Amino acid sequence: MEIAGAIARTVQLFCGQCCSNDSISEQCSYLRNPQAVLLILDEKLKFLTAREADLKTRLHVEKVLRGMDPTAEVILWLENVQKMKNIMASLEQEIQDNKSCLCGCFPNYYRRLKLGNSVTKKIHEVHKLLDDNKISDRSLVNMVLERGKTLPGTTLVGETAKRILLRTQEYLMDENIGIIGIYGMGGVGKTSIIKEINNQLLRKNALFDNVIWVTASKDSNLEKLQKDIAKVIGLCFDDEDSELTRASELYEALRRRSRFLLIIDDLWEAYSLENIGIPNPTIVNGCKLLITTRSSNVCRCMETVKEIEVHVLSTEEAWNLFEQKVGEEVLSSPRMRDLAMDVAKECAGLPLALITVGRALRKEKNIRQWQAALSELRNSTANIEGVENQVFARLRFSYDRLKDDMTRSCFLYCALYPEDHIIEKEELIKYWLWDGLLGSFGSQIVKMRLGNMILNELKSACMLEGVYQDGHSDVYVKMHDVIRDMVIALTRVNSSFMIKAGLSLQVPPVENEWPPNLERVSLMRNDLNCLSREPRCPKLCTLLLQYNSINKGIHPNFFHHMQNLKVLNLSYTGIYSLPESLSNLENLHALLLCSCWNLSYVPTLAKLKELRVLDLSYTSIEHMPDGMNMLVNLQHLNLSYTKAFEIPILLLPRYKFLESLFIIGVWQFSLGPVFVDVLANCSSLAVLEANFSSMQELDKYIASGHWNMLENFRFFIGYPPASTRMGNDCVGFYGVEHIYERLSPAWLPGRILELEIHECPGITHLPVFITAAASRLQHCKIRYCDEMEWIITAEWSTFPNLEWLEIEGLCKLHQLSKGITPAGTLASLKILHVTACNDLRTLLPFDLVLQLINLEEIAVQNCETIVDIIAEGEEDQRVTEINNAEIVLPRLQKLKLSSLPELKHIVNGIMTCDSLSSIEVYKCDELKMLPFFVEIRQQLLHSLKQIKGSKGWWKALTRNHKDVLNLLYPIFKEEPENSSLEEDVRSIHSEGSVASSYGPR
Repeated sequence: MEIAGAIARTVQLFCGQCCSNDSISEQCSYLRNPQAVLLILDEKLKFLTAREADLKTRLHVEKVLRGMDPTAEVILWLENVQKMKNIMASLEQEIQDNKSCLCGCFPNYYRRLKLGNSVTKKIHEVHKLLDDNKISDRSLVNMVLERGKTLPGTTLVGETAKRILLRTQEYLMDENIGIIGIYGMGGVGKTSIIKEINNQLLRKNALFDNVIWVTASKDSNLEKLQKDIAKVIGLCFDDEDSELTRASELYEALRRRSRFLLIIDDLWEAYSLENIGIPNPTIVNGCKLLITTRSSNVCRCMETVKEIEVHVLSTEEAWNLFEQKVGEEVLSSPRMRDLAMDVAKECAGLPLALITVGRALRKEKNIRQWQAALSELRNSTANIEGVENQVFARLRFSYDRLKDDMTRSCFLYCALYPEDHIIEKEELIKYWLWDGLLGSFGSQIVKMRLGNMILNELKSACMLEGVYQDGHSDVYVKMHDVIRDMVIALTRVNSSFMIKAGLSLQVPPVENEWPPNLERVSLMRNDLNCLSREPRCPKLCTLLLQYNSINKGIHPNFFHHMQNLKVLNLSYTGIYSLPESLSNLENLHALLLCSCWNLSYVPTLAKLKELRVLDLSYTSIEHMPDGMNMLVNLQHLNLSYTKAFEIPILLLPRYKFLESLFIIGVWQFSLGPVFVDVLANCSSLAVLEANFSSMQELDKYIASGHWNMLENFRFFIGYPPASTRMGNDCVGFYGVEHIYERLSPAWLPGRILELEIHECPGITHLPVFITAAASRLQHCKIRYCDEMEWIITAEWSTFPNLEWLEIEGLCKLHQLSKGITPAGTLASLKILHVTACNDLRTLLPFDLVLQLINLEEIAVQNCETIVDIIAEGEEDQRVTEINNAEIVLPRLQKLKLSSLPELKHIVNGIMTCDSLSSIEVYKCDELKMLPFFVEIRQQLLHSLKQIKGSKGWWKALTRNHKDVLNLLYPIFKEEPENSSLEEDVRSIHSEGSVASSYGPR
């Protein structure tokens, strides 16, 4: 023990002599007391760990709130801290081993000295790390160049939205489509759809490197839009930067992002991509632009390659969404469920309205609350939570964005029609014109054109929607129910409108419902039998009373306090006479009395010098009203189908501003040659609808050349039926015996768009003068001409523009055309209807059907002898060898066959109809094969939506096409044997428009 002590003292003496500086002193202190020195290092390391934790917290906050990542410097510091912690862990392990020397008799001073060196070094390194941690906030994090931002969205409801989603994705994947537009009315779900597109693209890495979302603000302009895009991509503009500077910087920043998709949501105005600073999308750069807007016009001006309109939900989709928002527990009782379905129906498929109303009534089990909500929606009061602020406010902004007050006034006028009413465009524009909404200057024709422009703008802005009706897609419009409710709420604020249309009212409005500031009143389509009050409405401009009984009359002084009234419509009422107070409406512009079937007396019109429109058609008036000679401003006169004993035709030239004259069906007397002379002196006439008693009379008028100044015409020779559905620029022959007589050489060349020939004896085909004049013919109807053997002769005309051909009751008809049909014959034909042609064995010869590439609908019924729809023609010997050839009708959608007892084949061969969606067959017992099922194509399986026919016919058909019909059985609908197409066809061509509230012209 003495030896050991001596050695220890010697070492300590050595150390004490040699440790002349701080470092050596630290090492020696470690040799004397290693645990104390290690505690110092632990304290410093704890401080460093705390610094590390604070820094990580700050980085997490920046990442969550601003999407920013740490700089490379910060990442290196954190890595060094982690390395230091790892080293200290190993040092602690070494110290804990605490190995001794000389069999454990002495501490291992050499090892202690070595560890001391390491500990000292690490203490200095920790000091350095603590000093390096003084990093500024600016150098703490970098902005991450993200691919895009995932947006919160809702689950898309219904097949409608899913179809639009798929179509948009297809367009995005098509390298030839650079700019895509999605448009639709406010609240229809455009943003929800593109949010889903945005999020799906961010989940898939292949299509775009970057997805950039920008919401265009409601007060957006070019500068604001540029700044909004810049903000999203990390640019910052100075206030003094010019438009060109901003565009240049945006262009370079976007171009550097390589393949990007720029989504601009809710764009209200179109801008040039160049002016904004967006690179033009090309196949090379792989960029694309997707916009949503409420106006299809914005899409066009943005030069979109593809546009997609978002429509409202179907009834089933709307109910599913509403049910989801309301909650199933509320709908447990049948009564509550029925009530809820009625409430959902009032939202008319608008997702925003369904969601808002559904949430307001969520878990509401009080049936009275539901009844109150339904009543409010039906009466357009809508005091339901959220409807005003969320639904109406969005739609009202669309109204505010209409380009001018004229357009806004015309839009408000549309709400005068009943809910869900299909509005005839021409009628609506005429109301605007008569009310003075289209200005006070210009002719009626010019104003009608202006009205069309406004109407197209309203459709483009999705404030009105187009309607397909009576075979036309551009004749009618409709106002969405929720938009109409918004308009009614808007006009209720200043009490300028009274809208009680289509409510089945039996009692007229009481006195306090006629405030003095009323401007427009609509009581059309109710059950009012009288008007017994004396309203005081000096500002009233429009009063619509059509489609009421009013058979008990109108108060004598009803019109006494309506000195500003401009439009009065009493059409389709049972009124017997008009009160004398009518004669004092000195500012009246339009007096509409069409189809007042009991009307026999109208008071004097002498004071109505501002009257522009007088419609007495289809009335029982036997004598014209007094004062007709005083109507110096008359522009439109309709006397068709009146019972008057005398028509004042000699007055017509006195009406210097007369632009349209309707004088059809005056059977009780002949207007005679004098009428033609009078017409020739009507220098302002632009629209003429008249019937001539003979071909000679018409020829005289044609020879006068007066028809050249007409904008459009309807000429009838003979005596037409009580009403007709023919359109503009049409000629109709009714019971004319000498139709072949030579007319003027310049007989309406190229002017006839529609032609009707009815019960004309002695005619075997269309006359040469008609085929020469009808090069632009679009619609042709030929009925009950007993001697007609064919329709057209190939060498005379090919009728290249004919779209609609109707044939009925031609008992000697052999075929449609005579001779070999040249290329282009009936090339535009879309619809072919053939009825009761009992000598017809083949409808379409091979050489003709090869031309019918645009044919969309074939309907054949009650033809007793027809054997083939398509077969070899009687005179064309060239096509014998293609008797079994394949026939292709690429656009055929509907095939309707009824009461054809001898029909065996549609065609004896294979037929391709990939667009066919509907097949209806009734009473065709011999038809047991369909040529497009012989070798059915996959496209046809997808396009077919319904097959209708008797059970017996289906069974016979199944024997020949078993495999195919097993696949198609789900779309087969059994119809009884007595079903027929006749009712369907008649409904299409029924006389008079069910949509019109004014009535046929």
